[in-house]
Amino acid sequence: MKSLIVSKNRVNYIIINMAKKNNTIFVCDNCGESTINWMGKCPSCGSWNTLKPFTEPSQDTNKTIRERSSISSDKAQLTSIKKIKTNESTRISANIDELNRVLGGGIVQGSVILIGGEPGIGKSTLLLQAASNIAKNEKVYYFTGEESLEQIKLRADRLALEDSDFLISSESNCDNIINTLLDNTPTLAIIDSIQTVYSPSTNSIAGSPAQIKNCAWALMQTAKLKNITIFLVGHITKEGTIAGPKILEHIVDCVLYFEGDDKGIYRILRAVKNRYGAVDEVGIFEMAEKGLMEVKDPSRVFTRGINDAVFAGSIIAPVIEGSRVFCVEQEALVGSSAFGYPRRLTIGYDQYRLLIIIAILEKRAHLNLSNQDVYINIANGLNVKETASDFSIAMAIASSMSGISIQRSTAYIGELGLSGEVRPVRFIERRIKEMKKFYLKEVYISKRALKEIKNIEDVKIIGVDHISEAIKKLGIS
Repeated sequence: MKSLIVSKNRVNYIIINMAKKNNTIFVCDNCGESTINWMGKCPSCGSWNTLKPFTEPSQDTNKTIRERSSISSDKAQLTSIKKIKTNESTRISANIDELNRVLGGGIVQGSVILIGGEPGIGKSTLLLQAASNIAKNEKVYYFTGEESLEQIKLRADRLALEDSDFLISSESNCDNIINTLLDNTPTLAIIDSIQTVYSPSTNSIAGSPAQIKNCAWALMQTAKLKNITIFLVGHITKEGTIAGPKILEHIVDCVLYFEGDDKGIYRILRAVKNRYGAVDEVGIFEMAEKGLMEVKDPSRVFTRGINDAVFAGSIIAPVIEGSRVFCVEQEALVGSSAFGYPRRLTIGYDQYRLLIIIAILEKRAHLNLSNQDVYINIANGLNVKETASDFSIAMAIASSMSGISIQRSTAYIGELGLSGEVRPVRFIERRIKEMKKFYLKEVYISKRALKEIKNIEDVKIIGVDHISEAIKKLGIS
């Protein structure tokens, strides 16, 4: 077993050999699962040819707990929780409001932040812009193991980052990186990417689970010791998770995911873990010629104009991402199936949730969708996860099937139960107020949620108990 300790001056690697005989295990490059014997297919994630040999000193299982504890006479220090003094963590502004929002108000000094996303989604571009902004007042280091210094310079020129200066290195040796951070401490360091960083004392190639774990742990210790903020760029697997062992996400303080269609222009930065702020917060960017530009009013991005043509199956619905509410265009297309088995496909919406909504419409609203293909699309690559869109998606399907258009000044907000009941959702007032940007005239919500509405004017609010009531009001018998 190898343990890695960072001292105040240099990185010291202490290898504890508890037995003479070495054991060889096989570790999956994709998920970090370990097995005693080699297999062609990983038993955990199902990936082929990803199990690689890894040798580590074996432990002496015959030693008692008392014998093991005698190796060191030191004891853990205990402190009363009442005596611990706390203070507000110092935050640094990245001068990018959408990034500051996702991080909870800014970058916390001494934190380790992991950011992952598809290749070409804009991870390096965003961090290069943040580094340029912070470098106007602070010392910033940028370590890249994937690109040459000339490539970084070309991107900086394209982004017109000429107002600030920071130091760049193509170093991939984790020992050398940490020694540099310890000798000449910066405020911010960027590692692009953690999968390209390696430690010579770890017996595996760069990008292996052991290398990722050990290097991330050493960098985390350095960040806490010297109060350095460190950004780690992470590759992701074909399943959309960050490559490497899951412990990588446990080690860091914050995990960010960059989402969006790489062929589109809009990107969504989402926090899935944040020790210093709220999770599920999102920042929205537009990929322009000069880098990632902030989107201040998402509702205008994810919807068509109020005066645009109205067609059956299209509806505007308010969704909540983190602490913000914005409106999105939800589209449904229903048509006769050309095959024996109808297709149900979604883009930006949970396909299993769609199957439940279709079953509710068939059983409770008596719509015959058994021989109809159903397609759902959320505008501009947004991924809607909350159940508050159940009602609007169901009405979009009913509208497309019947050919009856829903006016853009009409909204449907609610969750559907399996009985067809329309259930109340959180922050109903905030959703309705955001919809008023689109000249909202009437909104259908759960009848149980009517008592929560207090400060809404010039909007007709209609309470319904069941999905069939709204479908009948639409004119579908």
